[in-house]
Amino acid sequence: MKKINISILGGFLGSGKTTLLQNILKEEKKRNRKVAVLLNEIGEHSVDTDIIGTKIPLKELLNGCICCTLKNELEIQLLSLYQQHQPDVIYIETTGVAHPLEVLDACLSPIIAPFIDIKSIIGVVDLKRWMDRYELNQSLQKLLVEQIRYSDYLLLNKSDLVTDKEQSSIQKEIIKINPKAKINLTTYAQVSLEEINHSNRSCGATHEELHVHHHLHIQTMTYQFEGSVIKKEFDEWIKNLPNNIYRIKGFLQFEDDQVHTHLFQYSYRSPYSFPQKKTFPKNLVFIGKDFDLDRLKKELKDLEQNAKQKVSAYLE
Repeated sequence: MKKINISILGGFLGSGKTTLLQNILKEEKKRNRKVAVLLNEIGEHSVDTDIIGTKIPLKELLNGCICCTLKNELEIQLLSLYQQHQPDVIYIETTGVAHPLEVLDACLSPIIAPFIDIKSIIGVVDLKRWMDRYELNQSLQKLLVEQIRYSDYLLLNKSDLVTDKEQSSIQKEIIKINPKAKINLTTYAQVSLEEINHSNRSCGATHEELHVHHHLHIQTMTYQFEGSVIKKEFDEWIKNLPNNIYRIKGFLQFEDDQVHTHLFQYSYRSPYSFPQKKTFPKNLVFIGKDFDLDRLKKELKDLEQNAKQKVSAYLE
């Protein structure tokens, strides 16, 4: 099964995301890789679409943000790009007010998670805007910080508009917020793909294994069930999850209901599930930070095994 790489381009309004995307597309063309683009704009029209042109497969998500109002539409468009074009990589340019973690969450739909590999969250920071951030309201100030905190790679852009002393001071502030991110000072978002580091460092997944993205600061994994679980045991397991698992979403089947697939959602330690009229792939997507992957894998397999043994005992 071919997996498609996905890179998320984030950053505040006017930081240089579109310029970065143009630079990346030029380099990808030299490499003869099949590229697709998904553009998200708050407004009714995307000027960036005209800039990119018609030679690259492109989908637009307008009148909203993929991290909230357009989550379901994002899944449809990603699946469409995958099925119609089979690109090697999809670049998602977010709106300037998108939260990186929420965009990552939106991308990891249980339906398409097995087919994609999130390679990186690339954040673009306008150095001048960062210096003047206190002119913004507190919510936007917090968003600027969050966009930096959850990026894997940071372009400190428009470096020509600040002094060397200011550059040094800002770098220290950025490193304090996100000490793990790779940082590059840029002008006009000029950066090579090698510097962004698009190496394939994730380990593969089968239907029996977890799919882990080691290089993302925010961990994600997809667990694919072979069978069902006992609802009471699963509910108890959920209650005892550590706080560093932020989000779970997907589909599973409970042992006492072999007719329906159940949609499962978990966020802010609140779980809920609903039976579905249609049958969906039994995948659960986890999002968090520094959680024990092997332990989760074993616990989920144990839950499946317990349900299997119960069914076997009943048949006997």
